Amino acid sequence: MYKDLDYDVELDVRRMTCPMPVLKTRKKIKEIGNNKVLKIIGDFQPAKKNIQEFLKKEGYPVLKVEDIGKEYIIYTKT
Repeated sequence: MYKDLDYDVELDVRRMTCPMPVLKTRKKIKEIGNNKVLKIIGDFQPAKKNIQEFLKKEGYPVLKVEDIGKEYIIYTKT
């Protein structure tokens, strides 16, 4: 059993391949504004790395990354 971090907004990018998970992440960050914790759930493994690289490049911290079966969860703070 995994313990979720407290988060404000959840973004589901399952069943999406690149570049959509990164584009959806970028759009959601712009929508929710500053000082929010975003939980991103996906299942396309190459996107897990791409999302983290995007977040770091844009200056958003990667708070936690979890792998649950074939899915992943990434937490970031806007």
